[in-house]
Amino acid sequence: MTEKALIAQSKNAYNQWCVQWRDHAKAHSKYKMRSFLDFENIGIGKACLVVANGGSLETNIETIKKYKDNVDILCCDKTLGNLLDHGIVPTYCLVCDANVSYEKYLEPWKNKIKDVQLIMNVCGNPKWTELGAWKDMYFFVNMDVMKYEKEFQSLSGCNNVIAAATNVSNAQIVLLTQSNNDGRNNFFGYDKLLLIGFDYSWRSGGSYYAFDETGDGKHNYMRHIYLVNAAGQLCYTSTNLLFSAQWLTKYINTFKLPIVQCSKESILTLAKSGELEDQMQYKFKREDSSLVISTLKRRRKINSELLQIDSVIKKIGKDHYYNYIATVN
Repeated sequence: MTEKALIAQSKNAYNQWCVQWRDHAKAHSKYKMRSFLDFENIGIGKACLVVANGGSLETNIETIKKYKDNVDILCCDKTLGNLLDHGIVPTYCLVCDANVSYEKYLEPWKNKIKDVQLIMNVCGNPKWTELGAWKDMYFFVNMDVMKYEKEFQSLSGCNNVIAAATNVSNAQIVLLTQSNNDGRNNFFGYDKLLLIGFDYSWRSGGSYYAFDETGDGKHNYMRHIYLVNAAGQLCYTSTNLLFSAQWLTKYINTFKLPIVQCSKESILTLAKSGELEDQMQYKFKREDSSLVISTLKRRRKINSELLQIDSVIKKIGKDHYYNYIATVN
């Protein structure tokens, strides 16, 4: 997409939804705005299973249930109930959409999320924050080509900013890595990000969403393109899903992210793939996480002290320079 097209898309979305976004950002301003620094390098030595709502989630649900305690799990709004129904409690749940249904995707499970951390776009549906009994809540603002994020930061008091993605599934990858135009990053620090449900398609005879065959009719009316997935199965996709798959592929390849595709029921083909069962048993020098976190904390403290030292020296130098000027012709 060209810069001109991005600007036009951003303006159109803002003009259509800005009033609702403002209301939601104001509603969230009453909450404590905790820093994402709490998550920096928390995942070193571990894998994080990132869950989207494609049919491969349903196919692999028993494997996820078996090995769930070996990994951290990030899910998006529409996958939360599917995981909880199978005894799988995710570590994090990401909510981005201003209109994602609380009644359909959270209310039946609102009392089963005491160990789940909510990560919420300040412009997202405030019912998810007001009516859910979460372990913790963190907020963020989406960076925008038009810099609209500054308005929503001001309204909400939130200083966590991440780049915008094409949909909530892709936003999970952006959240965990926080790579952007400033360069490559792996903010949460997970050694591997394992993808399941990132199908961007649905199989012939399969479900549009995991555990939801028709997807409110999308199974039929979103059937824009016929193709074959990585498993050699006939499948269908829409122009929007195909665009999102291409966007994520470019994002992953550009920043050389440590991502493993764990399903062949997908049109998202990546350089690194693996069997979900094997990948969920990954661990390596987990103790390095605490060392890196404490070392970075020490570095921030030292950098702060250096700034104070520089300020004192500059002040003294300026004072002596002005006195020199005052004592000569």
